Amino acid sequence: MTNRKPLHLRQLLAVSYGLAAALWLAAWVWGGFVLLYYNLQGAMPHITVPAQEMSVSSMVSYTENGWTAPGAGDNWYLSTDDDPHLYWQGQGYLDNVCLQAEYFLPPGAVVLYYLTPGQTDYTESQKVYGTMTDGGVWFDVGGRYVTGLRVDTDSRGGVPTRVDGLCLNQDTAYLRRILPNAGQWVLLLAVPAAAAALAGLAAKALGYPSEENA
Repeated sequence: MTNRKPLHLRQLLAVSYGLAAALWLAAWVWGGFVLLYYNLQGAMPHITVPAQEMSVSSMVSYTENGWTAPGAGDNWYLSTDDDPHLYWQGQGYLDNVCLQAEYFLPPGAVVLYYLTPGQTDYTESQKVYGTMTDGGVWFDVGGRYVTGLRVDTDSRGGVPTRVDGLCLNQDTAYLRRILPNAGQWVLLLAVPAAAAALAGLAAKALGYPSEENA
């Protein structure tokens, strides 16, 4: 019988993490080419859409109702239920979106939905949670060609909000994307370890000597 070399767990881990790093880098490089392509095609808008060019649902205007705004500036709205919507009817390749807004009360979760070509309905599978910043709410769309956006400006209802605009592709410094976010770090650390463990079990089942028996 042919002698089989033992498979060491450390070797399996090294191979698994090496492949994960290579795949991550390849995906990052490919994403950079896609970003460059849409920029050269003029299909990647770098604009701020003013509040007047967007439509709303379950939001009423302080100005139109003659109400006194709770803060400085124009374009104050009051959400009438816990599912207010702000719509942008446009298309283009989006890396990130920023809702430039000021909240008079805590809004709860702020969520962005997007449509892709051929779609007419917003779905839960195409949802991005926002991150509160000094200038409003920031959404990492992740590089997608969209044909419409819907922003749920709060999840509480009765929240006064000043909407200054929707900034598309505000920050396109692609180099920052080589660093994984928290969720991606979890996957990059957990998946290779699990793959190495499964490979070790499979090798043992096929008759390869284990590291402790080598």
